[in-house]
Amino acid sequence: MKLFGTAGIRGPIDSKVTPELALNVGKALGTYIQEGTVVVGRDVRTSSVMLENAIVSGLLSVGVDVIRLGLVPTPMLAWATNRLGNAGVMITASHNPPADNGIKVFNDRGIEFFLEEEEKLEEIIFSQSYKKAKWDEIGYVVDRDLKNDYINAILDYVNHETELKVLLDMGNGAGSLITPYLLRKMGAKVITLNAQPDGHFPGRKSEPRYENIAYLSNLVRELGMDLAIAQDGDADRIAVFDEKGNYIEEDTLIALFAKLYVEENGGGNVVTSINTSFRIDKVVEEAGGKVYRVPLGQLHDGIKKYGAVFASEPWKFIHPKFGLWIDSFVTIGLLAKIIDKEGKPLSEIIKDIPKYYLIKKNVKCPDEVKSKVMERVKEKLQEKLADEVEEVLTMSGIRLNLKDGSWVLVRPSGTEPKIRVVVEGTTEKRRKELFDMAHTLVVKTVSSLSS
Repeated sequence: MKLFGTAGIRGPIDSKVTPELALNVGKALGTYIQEGTVVVGRDVRTSSVMLENAIVSGLLSVGVDVIRLGLVPTPMLAWATNRLGNAGVMITASHNPPADNGIKVFNDRGIEFFLEEEEKLEEIIFSQSYKKAKWDEIGYVVDRDLKNDYINAILDYVNHETELKVLLDMGNGAGSLITPYLLRKMGAKVITLNAQPDGHFPGRKSEPRYENIAYLSNLVRELGMDLAIAQDGDADRIAVFDEKGNYIEEDTLIALFAKLYVEENGGGNVVTSINTSFRIDKVVEEAGGKVYRVPLGQLHDGIKKYGAVFASEPWKFIHPKFGLWIDSFVTIGLLAKIIDKEGKPLSEIIKDIPKYYLIKKNVKCPDEVKSKVMERVKEKLQEKLADEVEEVLTMSGIRLNLKDGSWVLVRPSGTEPKIRVVVEGTTEKRRKELFDMAHTLVVKTVSSLSS
């Protein structure tokens, strides 16, 4: 049995991420680090206070002290852990539905636990081999409000003032507490939507996919904004629209930052996830760098292995010089700086990024048949594309890089009962034919193995 997926522990609060589990995670983490201080934060979900109390109780029971930040975005929890803690815990299900919640665990550098560390926590939980503190060794709690300190740290790093007009859609999430204040301190003119924290997410679905935030396109134009930015529930993700109301594909944004970091460093390695575009490789290689791909949720392992100057998966950006965690707020500050430094609108800046044609779609699949579905899909995909395959990558499912520069990825979701199908084609026609083939294969395989 496994508790941790690609983004910590995540699932329904009535069956998986229960107070009992949260208590045990707290006890296990305290047992694992033995002593010291753990920084704890939570997102806006209605169940987060409940889980926070359980986590804190578990930590205290083994003699570990707690710095409790309360309601904060995940990047801030990571930053605070790096400064003040021996470990950190964030209670969040990120962009999952409101009935879900989750637990992410960080080490003292603000990095999400590596796979081997998560496995050690699971071993402690399953064996129930928890440390127990005596009555006079129980830990203590200190409540801290560090939001202004965090904002000031980002301002120091970005080191830029701007007069950009920015439309923000906070999605009723924890970013509401940071993003508007950060940009206003930079001098930006800010208009906010859905900026009241609310665990029911009444404004829109929490995930900042285009279909959930498409209305921003018209608003950007009507309000005369320079760009629009949307965040998810715990504010580690962002999505961006340019001044014309065009949605900026996440891989284009990754390519933009990757290119600039490699140019700034005179070369260097960029780490990205298995589900990203070849446009990143193209601009990085032209700038004198190299791209390495890793499984979803393992950017930190990739940074450690390849010494990356920049790392990203869709919507999530890590800026190693600031910190080794996903930080959307640094990304937002730097994006404003890039637009100003380039002296032209975002739509013009990204014209240098090559265009490919990418599509992503999910297929519902019960968790219990995911592995069987993937086994069959791996076999069938390679059969169907045998003459066209240049490279096969089997991390996070299967990705077939084809000779014409197109690619097909099929992978199981690590957080939801779904199989994800991602296809990029060198032309729209190529994308369509590859996607139709792969998507149909997955749908039929799920159907045959679920019945």
